[in-house]
Amino acid sequence: MPERILVADDQEEIQDLLREMLAKRRAEVTSVGTAQEALDLIVKDSDAFDLAILDLDFGEGQMSGLACLEEIRKTTTALPVVILTGKGTVSTATESIKLGAEEFVEKDFYLEENMELALMRLDNLIRTTIDNKRLRREREFYREELKGKYNIVGNSPQIQRLIQQIQEVAPIPRPVLIRGERGTGKELVAAAIHHDSPRKKNAFITINCAALAEGLLECELFGQEDNAFTNSSFREGRFVLADKGTLFLDEIGNMSYEFQQKILRVLEYQQFQRVGGSKTLNVDVRVLAATNSDLESEMQQGKFREDLYDRLAFETIWLPPLRERREDIELLCYHFMERLAAEVAGVNPKKLLPETLDCLNAYHWPGNVRQLKYTIEQITYKVEGDAISIHHLPQEILAAFSADTDGQSFTNRLREFEKQLLTEAYAESQGNLEAVARQLSIPLESVKQLVHKHRIV
Repeated sequence: MPERILVADDQEEIQDLLREMLAKRRAEVTSVGTAQEALDLIVKDSDAFDLAILDLDFGEGQMSGLACLEEIRKTTTALPVVILTGKGTVSTATESIKLGAEEFVEKDFYLEENMELALMRLDNLIRTTIDNKRLRREREFYREELKGKYNIVGNSPQIQRLIQQIQEVAPIPRPVLIRGERGTGKELVAAAIHHDSPRKKNAFITINCAALAEGLLECELFGQEDNAFTNSSFREGRFVLADKGTLFLDEIGNMSYEFQQKILRVLEYQQFQRVGGSKTLNVDVRVLAATNSDLESEMQQGKFREDLYDRLAFETIWLPPLRERREDIELLCYHFMERLAAEVAGVNPKKLLPETLDCLNAYHWPGNVRQLKYTIEQITYKVEGDAISIHHLPQEILAAFSADTDGQSFTNRLREFEKQLLTEAYAESQGNLEAVARQLSIPLESVKQLVHKHRIV
């Protein structure tokens, strides 16, 4: 994640100099010409920046850098601040430090070199600030996601068993292996386990093991010391960030066989060393892992360690694919529509027409709940009316529904499918049309029309 740095100076040449210098750090720089503009940006969002560089003197009648710093500290104490001055004195430097500045740099001939040195001294603090903000955002995200019953939506027997499993394993301070196809909600289940555990007030840290090369993954998990590599800076590491909390290792099946040994050692001893370091660190971390890989096959081929599998699988939770709990599809659709409407002004939930729901229920959903979510969200914001009909559905869903070995047309297949559902419901309800309406979740008047249309009686 690039550093986000705010520069406030009334001299454009200083702004340009700092912007060019900070670009070498691959930082995202925002420049303003007054202290008041800087303060307004920080008050608006105290997490918007990872470092602020403030000029001391903005000219007559303008807020000074020290006055701005004093106001900033009323909003946040977490933002590191560097004060710049063209006329530095010991008393001014002392006052800026007392007000909460981390560094005091003079705008002289050596400004660029002095700023480089100041930023080197602040590297650890800036990195910690970034990590803490990310951790805070993750906590807020999962706190929002886990409102209600973990926000795991469904009334099917499979989902009820899943919730029961979560409740049973959550208090046990041991690893859990979460398995299932892509898009089934493995990370949400991991968050639910953490949320229902004694560790819920501490950090829930996640990492996708498939998204990083092995060297980067090791640095992300264990951290790295200054200059562990050429021009590399200190990194805390996610095991440390997750201390007393939970670490979720997603796609653990993508780790190399050699790196798995390092993970096994941490699981067994809760000890490790940062990359480039020699000090042994001790942590108390509960590890949850997830994969959609066939670990049994991987172990037979010598690609996944059996001892690591044994250690991770203290309890294994299997997530059902959406096609095995089709009774949850309608509930999920309305849930996702309501969530989107709450997030986007002007978007309202739509009604799913019976034939539309039939198509959704018949589709095999290779991407599972995630695919359903994005499909319904996309349709919901595009449809202008108050109902979603068949012609609003993506072509792949219609094609899957209409495919037939006898070459029947889509209209005929839909008619037969409609008649089959109605006939089965009619038989199960022993001819009670009100019961048929309840079973199919459609109005009684529609049931009467369909019964007449298909000559069921």
